Amino acid sequence: MWQAFWALLGAAVTVAACYATGALIVDWAHAPLKRPERFPLAFVLGASVLNLAVFAILALKIAYRPLVVGLLLVPIAWAVWQGSWRSKGDPVEPLSGVLKKFCGAIFAAFTVLYFFHAWAPESSPDGSAYHLGLVARYLRVHGFEPVITNMYANLSAGVEMLFLPAFAIGKHSSAALVHYAFLVALAMAMFAYGRRIGKPWVGAAGALLVYASPVVGLDGSIAYNDCGVAAIVFSVFYFLEIWDEVREPRLLIPIGLLAGYCYAAKYTAVAMTIYAFLFVAWKSRKVRQCAVVAACAAAMILPWMAKDWIYAQNPVAPFLNRIFRNPYRRIVAEQEYADFLSRYGVENKWTLPLEVTVRGEKTTGLLGPFFLLAPLALLALRFREGRRLLLPGLLLFLPFFTNVGTRFLIPCLPFFSLAMAMAVPWTPLLAAMVLFHAVLSWPSMIPRYSAPYAWHLDRILWKQAIRKIPQDRYLAQNFGGYGIARLIDDNVPKGARVLAVNGVADSYTTHEVLVSFQAALNDDLADILDAGWDESRQPTRRLTFKFPVRTVRRVRVLETGVGAPLEEFKVHELRYFYQGAELPRNPAWRLRAWPNPWDVQMAFDNSPATRWRSWEVAAPGMYLDTDFGKFEFVDEVRVDTSFDYANVRLQVEAMEPSGHWVKISADPQTDVIPAPVDMRRWASRDLHERGVDYILMNDTDWGADDMREDPGSWGFQEIARGYGARIYKVVAP
Repeated sequence: MWQAFWALLGAAVTVAACYATGALIVDWAHAPLKRPERFPLAFVLGASVLNLAVFAILALKIAYRPLVVGLLLVPIAWAVWQGSWRSKGDPVEPLSGVLKKFCGAIFAAFTVLYFFHAWAPESSPDGSAYHLGLVARYLRVHGFEPVITNMYANLSAGVEMLFLPAFAIGKHSSAALVHYAFLVALAMAMFAYGRRIGKPWVGAAGALLVYASPVVGLDGSIAYNDCGVAAIVFSVFYFLEIWDEVREPRLLIPIGLLAGYCYAAKYTAVAMTIYAFLFVAWKSRKVRQCAVVAACAAAMILPWMAKDWIYAQNPVAPFLNRIFRNPYRRIVAEQEYADFLSRYGVENKWTLPLEVTVRGEKTTGLLGPFFLLAPLALLALRFREGRRLLLPGLLLFLPFFTNVGTRFLIPCLPFFSLAMAMAVPWTPLLAAMVLFHAVLSWPSMIPRYSAPYAWHLDRILWKQAIRKIPQDRYLAQNFGGYGIARLIDDNVPKGARVLAVNGVADSYTTHEVLVSFQAALNDDLADILDAGWDESRQPTRRLTFKFPVRTVRRVRVLETGVGAPLEEFKVHELRYFYQGAELPRNPAWRLRAWPNPWDVQMAFDNSPATRWRSWEVAAPGMYLDTDFGKFEFVDEVRVDTSFDYANVRLQVEAMEPSGHWVKISADPQTDVIPAPVDMRRWASRDLHERGVDYILMNDTDWGADDMREDPGSWGFQEIARGYGARIYKVVAP
C-alpha cells in the first residue's frame, strides 16, 4: 500500500510544481488565459522550465534526492505566496447540460481505465527499459555521465526530466502518472480551444477522439513520452493563437520556451519549433521578436546538443553519424535501425492506414477505426481555424514516414482530430461519431476487429494500482522483463556488465546491460560472441596477394568494390610475408584505417573471433594502412575474412618515396580455409579480456540453442535460468 501512496505523492508533487512554475510565468507575461485554459497551458509551460532545471542539476552532478524534491517544493511555495496558484482568468460561456453529461460520461469512463493503469506497476517494454532505466541511472550517480553503450542516452529527454523527480519520490508508477497528466492536460487544452473559438462541441469531440484512441490511452498511461510531446506541440500552437490575438510581447518568451521544449522532448517535434519561429516572423515581421523566440528556444535546445557533443561527439546523436563521425555508433547500424523504423515489417505502405487504425499488430498499437475517416479533416479548410490547425498537423505528420509506429502519429493527432470535428456541421452527428469511436475503443471491443496481438489496454488494473496484488508478485507473473532483471541482480556481482542480444527492463536492475544493437561497443562484443558458433562470421576465406618482392615502408589494402546494401568491408587478420615467413608484428607499426580508425587493431590482434569492420557499406577508397616505421621486404599479403562479406574487391598498394600510392597486386588467390579450432573458446576469451564475463540469452535469441546444448565448449557455466532466459558466466576463457 505504501508503494501506491508514494507513487501518487511523487506524481502529484511533480504535476503541482509544473503548474506552479507555469502559473508564475503566465502571470508575469500577462497572458490573457481564460479559466479553462489556465491549468493545461500553465502545466505544460511549467514543465518546460522545470525540465531545464532538472537538466541543470544533472549536469552539475548534484541530483541528490533532497535537492530534487526541493526543486519541486520551491515553485509551489512561491506560487502560493504570489497568489498565482489559485484559479484565474476570464470566465467563459457555460456549457450545455447535454454536452456536460454526454462528454463527461465518456471522459470519466476512460479516465478510470487510464488512471489505474498509470498507477499500476510499470510493465511497458520501453518505459521500463530506457525511458526510466536512464532516469534511475542518473539518480544513482546523481547526474549525467557518459553512456556510450546505449544510444537512447543520447536522445533528447525533456519529458523524462519530469519523470526524474517523480521517480525519486514514487518510483516507476509516479513517472507513468506524470505522463498521464500530460494526456489530461492535452485533452483539457483541446476542449478549451474549442470554447475559445466558440465551438465547444468541436473542442469536446476533438479532445475525446484523441483521449479515447486506444494507442493514446495506452501510451499516455505508461512511462513513454509521446502524449507529453503532443501536449507540448499543441500548447505551442495555442500560445501562438493567443499571441496573434493580443500581440503581447511578453508572450513570446513562453512561446520560445515551449518551441524549444518540442526539440528537447523529441527530435521529430522540431517541426513545431520551426513552425513557431516562422509564424512569429510572418505575423510580426520584426527581427527583435523573432530573436526573442529564437533565444528562448535555443535555451531549451542547446543544452541537449552540447551534452551529446561532449559525450558522443555528435550534437544530434544517435543520428547523422556519417557527418559527425564517432567511435560510438556504426553508420550501418544507424541505417539498419532507420530501415526498421520506416517499415515495422509493413512491406506494402498502402496498407499502413489499416495497420495504424484497425489492425495494430505490426505497428504496435492502433488509433481506432474512426480515424479511417481522417480525410474528413480536409473539409475544415473552409474555416480559418481549420486551416490554422491543418498546417502544423501536416508538419508534425511528415516525420511519421521515418518511424511508422502508430504512437508516432500521436503528436499530430490533436490537430487532425479538431479539424475532423470542425468538418462535421451537425452536432447530433458529431456526438454519434464520438460515441461510435468511444465504443470501438473500449478494451473489450478492440479484439473483435484488431489483429490478434495488437498492443492495447485490456482491463482496469485497480487491484494492481492500489497494490492489493503486491507489486513484485504482479510483475513477476505478468512481465518477463522484470523477472529477467531480478535474475540479473540476484546472480551477477554488483558492477559487472552483462552482454545481451535484446533489451531488458533496465529500470529494474542496477547492472549495465550491453544490448547488441544499442552501441558500436556492444555490437563488436555481440559479433565476437556470434563468431563462436556462426560459420559465416568465422575467418574461413583467405585472399592471398603475391607480387615481386618490394622494399616498402607503407602498404595498404584498398577496397575498390561496392558492397551490397548494409554489407561492410571486413577483415579478421591482415598479414605480411617475405619468402614465406610472416613479418613479426611490431608495436612500432603505425596502423590506420578508413573508415572506423578506432578498431584497426582488431585486424592485427591474432584472434580469429575479432575483426575490423568499416561500420558502413563497403565502397571504393576504404583501406587498412600499415606503416612499418622502416623499410621492409614484402612479397605477399594475406587477408583473412569471412563469407558474410560477398562483394570483395580489394587491391594492395605501396607508397613510393614521393608519397604516391601505386598498385602492386589486384588479383588475389581465394582459398577456403578451415575455421580455427575452439572458436567458442576464442570468443569467450576475447569477451573476458574486454571485461564481459556474463551473457544473457533469451531462449529465442539467435545462437541460444548452441549455448544451451553445450555451454562447456564455450567455457561457460549456466548460473541462472527463468522467464525464458538464461545467464551464463565465463569460467574457462
